[in-house]
Amino acid sequence: MQFLTGLNSPARVRCRSWIRGRYCTRPSKPGHSVVVIDWRADWIGIGIAERLAHSGRSVRLAVSGVAVGETLPLYVRDAAVASLHKLGVTVLPYMRLYGSDSDSVYLQHITSGEAVVIDSVDTLVLCTGHAPVTGLADAIEDLSLDVRIIGDAASPRTAEEAVYEGLQAGTEI
Repeated sequence: MQFLTGLNSPARVRCRSWIRGRYCTRPSKPGHSVVVIDWRADWIGIGIAERLAHSGRSVRLAVSGVAVGETLPLYVRDAAVASLHKLGVTVLPYMRLYGSDSDSVYLQHITSGEAVVIDSVDTLVLCTGHAPVTGLADAIEDLSLDVRIIGDAASPRTAEEAVYEGLQAGTEI
């Protein structure tokens, strides 16, 4: 999860840091009004939003898809949507992060291009992509081995995709 450069925003935290209990530096823990940006409409944004809502925060979950959990199996998505609704999480579909300032988050509606402004935001949580993890592949590059790069080493992706790629690589050996 990455911070966008050049943003002067409410306290920002990467969702992986939030999961690990390492919060943003200003303040030391997320404030009351939180916006979660979920670029894949998958389980990560849902989980972060649920956890924040359970801790008493006011949460808005902005997803890039048609619906929250769009990439999940229907029975998982529907249960998550029910949970978010019961917790009072506001879901904003078709949203792309455009920027932020000291207490506002600026989104863009993906299909209409219209601006959506969320004011009085204390914390912005970014679930906005991952960086490939290539350390092992880089370290053995010169060993003349038949190396198959899968999962996050190839490109940021889900565990399911990495397992499938591992299966494919295994059958090719």
